[in-house]
Amino acid sequence: MKCSAERLIEALIAVDLARERKAAEQRAREARQASYVVTVSRGYGSRGKHVARVLAERLGVRACDRDILEEVALRANVDVALVERLDETIRHTGIEPWKAFFRDKSFSEERYLHHLVKVVMNISRKGGVIIGRGAHLILGPAHAFRVRIVGSLDVCAARIADREKLDPDTARQLVEKVDGQRADYLHKLYGVDMADCSVHDLIINSDRFEVGQMVDLILRGMRLAGYNITEEMLANR
Repeated sequence: MKCSAERLIEALIAVDLARERKAAEQRAREARQASYVVTVSRGYGSRGKHVARVLAERLGVRACDRDILEEVALRANVDVALVERLDETIRHTGIEPWKAFFRDKSFSEERYLHHLVKVVMNISRKGGVIIGRGAHLILGPAHAFRVRIVGSLDVCAARIADREKLDPDTARQLVEKVDGQRADYLHKLYGVDMADCSVHDLIINSDRFEVGQMVDLILRGMRLAGYNITEEMLANR
């Protein structure tokens, strides 16, 4: 029969082994989660933001949208309101006024882009679903699964009309305006045409699918691309 000291040693070893096993499992889990980096660009009214948030829940990572601007402001040590105004200026003005915004400003265009890239890269190391901001262009295919959600003008306008309580014509004009602003944003900051399909790994027409179905398509696409997508993730609706 083993003495008390031997049993105690064995028990301590067992505890240490259990801790090591738990820590290894946690590291593996974190490594898997860190590989879940998805960028979601979307047309206005395509339900892309909703898809991104549901996808983030299924993957167990955070959805990153306006909080990206807060992080940019924190890193640049400037008021977040300035970054938000700058972001809106880039989205909602022509080229010359947009360029003029940075003249004699302490927060320049280059500084904005520098911190935006840093924030997006930091998210990619931790894992996340990044909504907009040209993140698919910053990260590229080596660091993210790049998704674009689109829809026809008629269908997207009908969704916006219902959501915002607008008449059909006003909704159509709004969809065209916002999509145009987003296209300008990409062109001005990255020199890329939004119509270029080669910068995405998967493009989904939301006219034909519900939100849950689109999330399923993305997860299955990620699995085919080599991501560790479990059956539990696919079944968790």
